[in-house]
Amino acid sequence: MSRNPFRKSVGFYEVGLTTYKNNREAEKAYTQTNQMATSYSPPSKPPSQESPKNVDFDLKDQHKENKKKYLTAKYGAHQMLLIKKRLGVEMWIFDELRKLYDSENDDHDCELELEDILNLDTDSERRHYVLEQLQDAKQSTDLVNKFIEELLIRAKTL
Repeated sequence: MSRNPFRKSVGFYEVGLTTYKNNREAEKAYTQTNQMATSYSPPSKPPSQESPKNVDFDLKDQHKENKKKYLTAKYGAHQMLLIKKRLGVEMWIFDELRKLYDSENDDHDCELELEDILNLDTDSERRHYVLEQLQDAKQSTDLVNKFIEELLIRAKTL
């Protein structure tokens, strides 16, 4: 039985005579020593020549099902500017509709879509479409007309 010259027995404990450069190395060695002392693992088998060259980890099917995949796209600066501008107009429409319908959330029956407004050719068609959608507005017609005028101006900027 050969003895390790870097270990010394003190009472019932073996003390290592290794010096470490920093605390992390010392902590790592300490935890490895404690794991070796408290847990037993059978000796590993030598690798056989028939073993595959790649390692295949055994993943649980539940983990694969729970993992969601997201696709992200990178837009150019000009495209992002257009997207932000359009989103700003849509958020403005949403806020104004809440004011026109006196509601705190989106519980009104207005189906006003910016895409539909932009697809119409003339301002008179757009005005007629918006008026049809805002028939049930709880605010005065002056406020509704002011909203329509502002909406047409903002739609022209898109």
